[in-house]
Formats: sequence, structure tokens, C-alpha cells
Amino acid sequence: MVKDSLLAAGEKVVFSAHSHWKNLVVPVLVTAAAAAAATYALLELFPSVQDDAWQRWAVLAVAAVLVLAFGFWPFLGWLTSTDVLTTRRLISRRGILSREGKDIPIDRVHSVSYRRSLLDRMLGCGTLVVETAGNDSDIELYDVAHLERRLMQVQEIILDEQIPAEGSDDSTGV
Repeated sequence: MVKDSLLAAGEKVVFSAHSHWKNLVVPVLVTAAAAAAATYALLELFPSVQDDAWQRWAVLAVAAVLVLAFGFWPFLGWLTSTDVLTTRRLISRRGILSREGKDIPIDRVHSVSYRRSLLDRMLGCGTLVVETAGNDSDIELYDVAHLERRLMQVQEIILDEQIPAEGSDDSTGV
């Protein structure tokens, strides 16, 4: 989410979103599998607290490393990555320890398209591709939930920006 202090005067947030929940399936499964395997190992393989102490600690350490590396870290990456459309720009932020961000003014956007795999179509998500005037300034928003609605929102903002320029009353009559 973008802080209100980072928005320009009169700029309003149209939508703010994380990537689709499908990105959390593997971290949740890894966490559940590690917890189940650790529980089984502690109760069945190494039941004696006194005799199997170092093995029990090793099982807990391995489970903790797996959960942190493949469960918590991807969840934290999902949580700290956001895409925001405002009435004036498209803002994308990524990263946990180091941050990467792109801000694209709406008036520089030339076209908006999307890509969807079969799984994306079933889950209602996809990749939103925003093409701009610069060479390296195109942006791809991966795993956007409610893709059609987001596409329409971007197009509506683009059209709203272009209408005043086309129908302005400042014509000189030349």
C-alpha cells in the first residue's frame, strides 16, 4: 500500500493489490509438510527426550530452516510486494531487504495487454503488461488477481487522462 504522504495533491488510489494468492500455496504446503514431518519424527522416530536429545534438536532445526526459507520468506516477499494504480500513475514495489520500485505516469502509457495460462484463467489471474514510451520502462505485473477488472481500471484511467487533452477549450482556431 502506498502511504498517503507519497501521493500528489488530488491523486487518488484506484486499486492496491498483492499478487494472486496462488503464490502462497507452495509456502503453506512446505510449512505444513515440515511441521508434519517434524511432529512424526519427534513422536515416532525419537520419542525419548533424554536419549535422543541431539536428534530431536536436529529435527527441529531442519524443520525451522525449511519453514523460514521456503515458507516464511516467500510469504514475506508476497506481503511486501504491491502494485498500486492511482489516478496519475502506476506504482510497483518489490523486495524485502532491498526495495525495487517503478512509477509510471499514466500519460506515458501507450497500451495495456495481458497474458494468461490455463491455470491463470481458472484462478482468475494473469500478467498485466503496461507498455510505455521509454525503451526499458515497460512493466509487467505478474499474477494480478481479477485481471479483467484491473485491465479495465487501467484503461479507464488512461482514457480519462486523454479526454481533456483531446476536448480542451484552449483551441486557438488555427
